[in-house]
Amino acid sequence: MLNIHRIAKGRIEPVNAEDIDPDSRENYWLDLQDPSETDRARIERARQIHLPLITDVKEIEATSRFFIDDAGMHLRVWFLDQSGGTLVRHPAAFLLSKNCLISIAWGRVTAFEALRSRRKLGRQGAQPSAVLVKLLEIHLDEMADYLESFYDEIEGHWHWKEGATEEELDRQLKLIVQLESDKHKVRFALMDLQQALAGLRREEALPKSLMPRFTSLQRDLDSLLVHSDFVSEKLDFLMSMLVSRLTLIDNRVSKILSVVALVFLPPTLIGSIYGMNFHHMPELDKPWAYPVVLVLMLLSAIVPYLVFKWKRWL
Repeated sequence: MLNIHRIAKGRIEPVNAEDIDPDSRENYWLDLQDPSETDRARIERARQIHLPLITDVKEIEATSRFFIDDAGMHLRVWFLDQSGGTLVRHPAAFLLSKNCLISIAWGRVTAFEALRSRRKLGRQGAQPSAVLVKLLEIHLDEMADYLESFYDEIEGHWHWKEGATEEELDRQLKLIVQLESDKHKVRFALMDLQQALAGLRREEALPKSLMPRFTSLQRDLDSLLVHSDFVSEKLDFLMSMLVSRLTLIDNRVSKILSVVALVFLPPTLIGSIYGMNFHHMPELDKPWAYPVVLVLMLLSAIVPYLVFKWKRWL
């Protein structure tokens, strides 16, 4: 799908392709969402450029994430979406030229949806580069919200509970694994954005009027990287704690089984002795032999149990 927006006076306004004057010097944002071959060919013919494929955008080399050629400045960024309950990464590509920003997004990118609905670009927002900066600001705000939600989840639900069942600990462990997975996706997106901002600063690709916002963006990014490290350490601690508690539960079960086996070992030994088929076993002819052996077997089971209780091994 192709959305065309005119950029003017710090806002974007949707327009139809038929309303665009080919000789106009107005600024435009060409927004491609899951582009069809028809939309791609239409833009490539009109702008005399080659648009990247999704396989190009997924490359992780620094030279593939940011570069400049005759068509303009190319930037690739990973965006995140949590509409399905878990974070999903979606790639996006940007091509910035003098009077136009072309963006291509594969999948649902909430930052693009937010800008389409708000339409405001903020200070110094009368140029295509302002659209790019605004999208990156929204993207960074979303990642900050994700990290805040992770921390709220940890603080709101993770308290030491005595006597927690194994099922409860298993549920907590699964939730921590999910949080850890989502946190790694946020961390990856932050590092990817850091690489993109480094390229923008190195090539001085943005106008000076946007540099204060760019500097603020970079400062916020650095703080989120530190915060993501803290969340990671917190999750590692919780993971270690839960694994230790599950190990303790397993050890208790093994201990009980060992004690049960040891308690029944003496009676089993006595029963095995009198189960042997020898002809000369004097006790077999005595009328008191059977009850005495039963009492002996019972005592041989009770005495070890009482000893374990006295030693506080049970």
